[in-house]
Amino acid sequence: MKRVLALVALPLLLAGTPGPASATETDPVKLGASLVEHLGCLYCHGLGGREGLENPNAQRKYVPAWDEAAFIKKYPNPEGVREVIREGRFPRKDPKAEGNPIPMPPWGNRVTEAEMDAIVAYIWSLRDTPASSHAQGGRGRDVGSDGDERLSLLERLRGRKGPEEPTIPTPGDNRTVAVGKGLVEHLGCLHCHGLGGRQGLDNPNAVRKHVPSWDSPEFARRYPVDDGVRWVITKGRLPAPDPGAESNPIPMPPWGNRLSQEELDAIVSYIWSLRDTPVSTHDKGGRGRED
Repeated sequence: MKRVLALVALPLLLAGTPGPASATETDPVKLGASLVEHLGCLYCHGLGGREGLENPNAQRKYVPAWDEAAFIKKYPNPEGVREVIREGRFPRKDPKAEGNPIPMPPWGNRVTEAEMDAIVAYIWSLRDTPASSHAQGGRGRDVGSDGDERLSLLERLRGRKGPEEPTIPTPGDNRTVAVGKGLVEHLGCLHCHGLGGRQGLDNPNAVRKHVPSWDSPEFARRYPVDDGVRWVITKGRLPAPDPGAESNPIPMPPWGNRLSQEELDAIVSYIWSLRDTPVSTHDKGGRGRED
């Protein structure tokens, strides 16, 4: 039996913003709003799902905002939205681009039907109060519509109002590791890499049938230096598809234009710290969410 997705608050270290709504929330729209925030959807679709991120390597140069006219026209009924959430989507690549576009990961085997219903209900509710007039795309993370520089994710999580305090610890110390742990939880990384990053999800449509666990022997062999881990986080990765698969594998989205250098350092520090206490012996894969 599928377990209902746990909606957890950020660690105390990152206190300053309210945690997501309770898993007992009965209003589907409110539950859906909490789920899309917790799953990391808003780091591509923007605040509230209303500000799609730029996607320069795709033919269409942005991730759609859920309330913009182009998205509403493309998906006139909820089942179309549900199918994209379930199956994922790989945007067409700009022939002139050197890298891959930001993909939409498939969530069909990671959310329950009730959670899917709530997410669709939230997305559909935005059509009643559309605010996105940017027919050709959303906004990047560094500058707001008023031209002011935006706070980094870490600054926003801590409730900071400016650059003066608190100072971010240097890479490698215990506080940085703890900050990295909070970030990977908040960004939704653990919905593919598993609890603590130690239980990679099955990825049956890929040649390698799993999302790697960060402390597994296989991951350590493939990335013996932290620059390799940093590169994958920055650039993303599209796993080689299984020739016999009917659909695409779960991708690793690129995070390079959405994380500050300090945030990236903290995430790498956390991932690297897991090698000191490895528990993943599954060279050939992790576990799905139904175990």
